[in-house]
Amino acid sequence: MKKALIVIILLVIGPMLLAQETPETAVDDQAERILSELRTDLTALQAEFKQYELTRDGRAVDENSGTVWMQAPDYFKWHYQQPFEQLIVADGDQVWVYDEDLQQVTVKSQKNNLNPIYVIINKELSSRYYNITYDGNKDHLDWVKLSPKEDSNEVKSVLLGIEDNQLRSIHVYNQLDQILVFEFSDLQRNPILAADTFKFSPPDGVDVVEAIE
Repeated sequence: MKKALIVIILLVIGPMLLAQETPETAVDDQAERILSELRTDLTALQAEFKQYELTRDGRAVDENSGTVWMQAPDYFKWHYQQPFEQLIVADGDQVWVYDEDLQQVTVKSQKNNLNPIYVIINKELSSRYYNITYDGNKDHLDWVKLSPKEDSNEVKSVLLGIEDNQLRSIHVYNQLDQILVFEFSDLQRNPILAADTFKFSPPDGVDVVEAIE
């Protein structure tokens, strides 16, 4: 089930990159301009999303969809609605993954906020841990490429597709050149979010499992 891949991206990419700080930066001017315009006054996002794997012959498989909310510095919530219900909530201290079908909650310590989404909000962290370059314009999107400065067993590179200062797509390439795609629509910049948006309490009767660190 490819839904689990979102957990890998959000929970694993950060620890791999935080293993060693690298002081030098590599950000080209055009990529920095695009990200700077995207980040201007940006503190929160809300959007509908579609997630799928892109095959070598260009087919979209294992499609999922739902709604995502994000708020700087380290809060996010992904609500998968189709084809199965799943909720992923980061409250600043822990990440909760609730699978309604399995009646199970997995909880993991949230040790960082370094994932492809929060890179666009935090300039200092992004330039510290990624080489950032402009990858051209295709399908009306400007593509910014993030290449981890530290070796990663999972993530080879991440491409951010940006149009009119909005994040429209994320492509995550693994070491096998498989591509996980996120497409965003109905984006809202700096929405007014309820105080409990990023709070989660396991429902009564579900199994709670602590993920192995």
